[in-house]
Amino acid sequence: MSSVDGVAALMREAGYKAEIKVGKDGDSYIESAIGGNDFQILFYGCENKVGCDSFDFYSWFKKEPFFSTDMANEWNANNRFLKVAIDSDGDLSEYAYISTIGKMTYDNFKDYVAWYGSTDADLVKFVAERRKAAAAAGAK
Repeated sequence: MSSVDGVAALMREAGYKAEIKVGKDGDSYIESAIGGNDFQILFYGCENKVGCDSFDFYSWFKKEPFFSTDMANEWNANNRFLKVAIDSDGDLSEYAYISTIGKMTYDNFKDYVAWYGSTDADLVKFVAERRKAAAAAGAK
């Protein structure tokens, strides 16, 4: 369950798109989507492409003028698992870390995916509210 192929198979079995890609660094990752929003699953601690000790659900919002560390801190202070950060390009990166050490059931994995989708939707609303507030402040 901790291999890229295994996670992709579980994603498909759960009814999600799961396209395996290879990054510039040569590491494999999965492209998927939930609730109309694209995301990636990035793998860490992989040994000979047999298994990995963890992965992230990862996505980002393109840089906007109102993105700030204060905004990221506000989100992070109120959300336990899905965290955000401003990256070096000024984009808002979101990530949810999952350890695969030990056992994880299929039902548990499906729950993680559904939970990520729900929390990602909350983040989309959070960003939209901050965009609206920034636009209103700029109109004054």
